[in-house]
Amino acid sequence: MTLLVARPRYRRVALAWLGTRLLLMLWATTVLPWFSHGSVVGDVEIYRGWAHILARGSYPVHDTDWQYPPAAALVFLVPQVFTHLGISYIVGFFFFALLADLAVFLLLLGHAHRNAVADEAQPHLTGVWAWIVCGFAIGPLLLMRYDVIVTALAVAGLIAPARSVKVRWALRGALLGLGAMVKVWPGALVLGLPPKGPGRRAFGWAVGTAIASTVILSLSMTGALSFLSGQSNRGIEVESVLASPFMVASWFGYPVKVVHLYGSFQISGPGISAVASFAELLTVAGVCIVLWWRLMRFRPRCWTPGLMYDTAFAVLLVLVITSRVLSPQYLVWLLGLASIVLTENGPVRRGTVMARPACLIVFCALITQIEFPLLFGEVMLAQFWGTMLVALRNLILVIACVQALRALWQAGAREPQPSAEDAPAPADPVAA
Repeated sequence: MTLLVARPRYRRVALAWLGTRLLLMLWATTVLPWFSHGSVVGDVEIYRGWAHILARGSYPVHDTDWQYPPAAALVFLVPQVFTHLGISYIVGFFFFALLADLAVFLLLLGHAHRNAVADEAQPHLTGVWAWIVCGFAIGPLLLMRYDVIVTALAVAGLIAPARSVKVRWALRGALLGLGAMVKVWPGALVLGLPPKGPGRRAFGWAVGTAIASTVILSLSMTGALSFLSGQSNRGIEVESVLASPFMVASWFGYPVKVVHLYGSFQISGPGISAVASFAELLTVAGVCIVLWWRLMRFRPRCWTPGLMYDTAFAVLLVLVITSRVLSPQYLVWLLGLASIVLTENGPVRRGTVMARPACLIVFCALITQIEFPLLFGEVMLAQFWGTMLVALRNLILVIACVQALRALWQAGAREPQPSAEDAPAPADPVAA
């Protein structure tokens, strides 16, 4: 895939990615000043502390901020390698995140190229441009959280190429399984896997990888499953969809207080804990809608790769809007899958039913940096502009989710489109 960026037709997007990411790295490392570096880099400081504990063979079980599945330990330990090269942990983490961002860019570019070869058309690069532009709009936060690394695993789990069909689906399943043990949500993407042999192979590899990684890490370090109790204790975070009605109601006298617990700023007040408990039921209900569609309305002969991406995108939207936490970096997850969807929406292909909700996610990503860190102080104090911006963003996310579920419910009976997935990958540098 690295050879692909040298082709004339792809040089513009390659230069755009290089230029925007160079600026993000310069801001992240304070070579160039950025207006809110101190308020954003704090999480990487926490990662560094966890890495020291993990390196001694234990998970940070006594830290209430620890909310992550076992394989997340590997992500936090990788930047330690850079310290042996004389690079600080924080800068090493930025480079690790940048490599993950580059992986997503190359995967999207390779996917657009393979679609163009299959369609005998010009490459459709809207999804690639969405990743470049919106990733830049999110700001240095893209490199200051580990969510871009999880997104790279999820994107690879959906579109990673291989010449052998068996290897392709085994690889994708393994990546989704590993992603589930890093941040949980990539595991839900298996709902879109193909029927019969390829899907069973991918699902088997996903489950096997998740179990194997958990067992190995549990035997290697103590407290691998401690995140389960921490997750159950979390409340409603101030930026989440469920928090917005309470934050707006506080303007009219509803008693809402913002407190810092379990690594996030949560709201407390009458009835809020009950709503937090109800959030899990909403998540289950949303996932069950997708599962019901897959079991009862989906016809196997109508499966297409585009339908797999649509399903994954819809499931992730459900998880995000029903979550008790909706940090700004969650938009990186949605942006990764929206970029895949938009890559499938070429003028010849039209292989997706999620173009509209994907465009809504692009808009939300473009305004993310305004909400955090620029107006985050207003959000914390329930002031007008910050609260209204978050409420608008959340309303758009809900609309996108409803549109996605409706489109998915009506899908599954479409005639399959020609696809590069239907045969082994062509003998091309991008497929290697």
